[in-house]
Amino acid sequence: MLRLACYCCVALSVMLLAAAKPVVLDWDIMYTSAKPDGKNERRVIGVNGQWPPPVVNVDVGDTLTINANNKLDEPTSLHTHGLFQNGTNYYDGAVGATECGIPPNGSYTYRMNITQSGTFWIHSHYLAQYVDGLRTPLISRPAVEHYKYDEEVVLMLEAWYNRNSHDINDQLLSTSEATRLKSFLPTTLVNSRGGPDVNATKLSFTPGKKYRLRLLNVSGTGMIRFGIENHMLDVIELDGVDSEIKTVPSIQLSAGQRASVLVTAKNNVDYNYAYHADIYTDMQAG
Repeated sequence: MLRLACYCCVALSVMLLAAAKPVVLDWDIMYTSAKPDGKNERRVIGVNGQWPPPVVNVDVGDTLTINANNKLDEPTSLHTHGLFQNGTNYYDGAVGATECGIPPNGSYTYRMNITQSGTFWIHSHYLAQYVDGLRTPLISRPAVEHYKYDEEVVLMLEAWYNRNSHDINDQLLSTSEATRLKSFLPTTLVNSRGGPDVNATKLSFTPGKKYRLRLLNVSGTGMIRFGIENHMLDVIELDGVDSEIKTVPSIQLSAGQRASVLVTAKNNVDYNYAYHADIYTDMQAG
């Protein structure tokens, strides 16, 4: 039996290694324009002329390579939020700490072995630049999932500002307390969409199915509380770490935090239910 178990482990290891693949992305980081709240158009930072930047999907064992070309008029970087970068801190993207930033018209290649599974995100780490839209989910899947569900939905939640990141940065660093505490007046975006058109942000569930919702708060300053009316949420992952199930009516995420929850749709279609992505700006005072 021991010999058989050993052979099985070797065979499994070979299978997992064979499944690993290179994921290569060529990103021109550049300005474009968008009107995510349905009302106010502003300059944003996108990838290859598109905004929002594409969601990045990888599997444990993959090698993720991002060839980043800076087409902006200021430095930029890419930080893979939540990845440990053990032994590869030079790919961490933290300007002023692990790199100088990619200068305008410069290029840099980030190359990372994916050893963690869970919900992460990629964003600029130059000043407050990601508030201008250079951010996207990074989803890493294990060879075997611990929890069973029918479908998966990624929900990138965000307190969005109709002001550029330099204005916000200057406000936060002001020597005037009255200026620092002046409201940013954010609006909520769900997957980079918001505004008065509820069809832009609605979720469609099939009765009786179990969904994994991957929640990310990619705000600059706002906490967000998420919940679905008359539904309970089973928390199964926090910041890229699988957890024992904790059942809650709602969950609060600070800026940068991620969580996965399981939710089962009702077995009938008698009602629609509102879901909440409520912004709390208390942390701005800090």
